[in-house]
Amino acid sequence: MALNELYQQAIKTHSKNPIGKDLSFEATHRAEGYNPSCGDELSVYLTLNKESDKVTHIGFTGDACAICIASASLMCQHAPGKKTTALINDLNLLSQSLHERSDLTIETLNCLTAVSKHPSRINCALLPWKTLQQSFQNPGASFIENEK
Repeated sequence: MALNELYQQAIKTHSKNPIGKDLSFEATHRAEGYNPSCGDELSVYLTLNKESDKVTHIGFTGDACAICIASASLMCQHAPGKKTTALINDLNLLSQSLHERSDLTIETLNCLTAVSKHPSRINCALLPWKTLQQSFQNPGASFIENEK
């Protein structure tokens, strides 16, 4: 099976059985995201340990396309135990990889690089991550993706 096919399969698996849909924790931070070009609507909830600045729990709800749901699921798998600064750095690396069609050094997120072949879907993959960043910077706020 070709690498691209494996990536597509991983996206399908995460979109059909997403990690992070269980919100059985008390969130300290929350943000809403909206992507008008696709109609994705997503809310991200997380618990942040104040002393360590690390994510302890994370989840999401929303009505979004398969790419957005898969990206949110991967984010929920990736984020626990990570500091906010590391996650913002990961967002920047993911964004750069998708826009420049370059390799991604974060192995657990590599399947999202397949989205770079479809520029109109890049915002779908980035919406959960940008909403996560918004939850760090302004808990309770909304993030609306600018159409390009």
